[in-house]
This record gives sequence, structure tokens and C-alpha cells, in this order.
Amino acid sequence: MIRLDRYPREIVLRNGAGLVFRPMVPEDVDRLWTFFQSIPPEDKMFFRRDVNRRDVVQGFADALDYERVLPILALEGERVVGDATLHRRKSGWKRRVGVVRVQIAADYRHLGLGTAMVRELRHLGEKASLRYLMAEVIEEQAAAVRAFEKLGFERAAVYPDFVDDRKGEPHNLVVLLYRMSSAVDDMFC
Repeated sequence: MIRLDRYPREIVLRNGAGLVFRPMVPEDVDRLWTFFQSIPPEDKMFFRRDVNRRDVVQGFADALDYERVLPILALEGERVVGDATLHRRKSGWKRRVGVVRVQIAADYRHLGLGTAMVRELRHLGEKASLRYLMAEVIEEQAAAVRAFEKLGFERAAVYPDFVDDRKGEPHNLVVLLYRMSSAVDDMFC
């Protein structure tokens, strides 16, 4: 179990804006719904779930299980401006691999928030004794691929025409991996 006593945690972005990171709670459903409605449609084309549906966002709140999916919100006051999630399996052969997903409000991009949120997920991954973090990004999202690579993620694979967007068009999927420091220690035990 990951200890969450470090939250709420204050951060300052490059432009001097102060934000608070904390885990999502069920009462955040309205804030999260508003956040997802502000995401540009071209970004939502690649989402795994249809966040244009209120019941989908309500389902996120109703099914909160921090051991399976740990959502960390970035808040400016009461407004959600970033959502980062660490997805884990409780058992099985991929239980030591965490999948990271990050979404940033359009007006908070290029300010260091995405980087700060990925670093936060790396910290949580270390606390959960994960060996790897994995990010899956559509190849056309070149800025996201570069951002993960800048943070130490390495391209592990590119799957041609592997995923379809909401319009049914195929896209290449880039899989990026980050080897946790605990994974390096495991190699020498």
C-alpha cells in the first residue's frame, strides 16, 4: 500500500503559479467532469474511455480503489488543471508494472505541470516497489513522446496501426518504459 500522507502537496510551476497535488476523492466528480469537458476534442480522440459521457466520469469516482488506480489531481483552487493516474494490477505477472496516464488543461501546458505530474507518479511507483512504469502514446502526439523521453522513459516498441481513434482511424502506438531504481537493485541481488 502506498502511503498518501504527503498530500496535499504544494508545487510551483515555471510561471510562478502555485498548485496543489492530491489524490482524487469521490467528491471531485464535478470538478473532474468540468476538466474533461475543457480538453480539446483532438486530444479526447485518443482517450480509452468516452469522458464526454457524465456516467463514465461518475464511474471513475464510484470505483476509486487506490491500489488499482491512483488518480492524482493538480488543483488551482477548486479547479482541476491536471490529472495523472498510476494504474496497477494487484496480482499476476504484470503486478510490478505501473501504467501512467497524464492529461493537462490546455492553458497549463508547457509550464512544467506534465513533468511535475510524471515525477509524482515516478515517486509513487517507487513507493509501490514497481519495477517499471509504462506509458502508451499515439505516435502523432510527438510532444508527449518527447516529454516522456526527456524524463528517462525509453521507447520499447512501436506498434503500427495498433489503435483506432474515436473516428475509427488507425494510429501507431508508442510504448515507453521507465526502469525504476528498485529494478536496477533487483538485477544485482
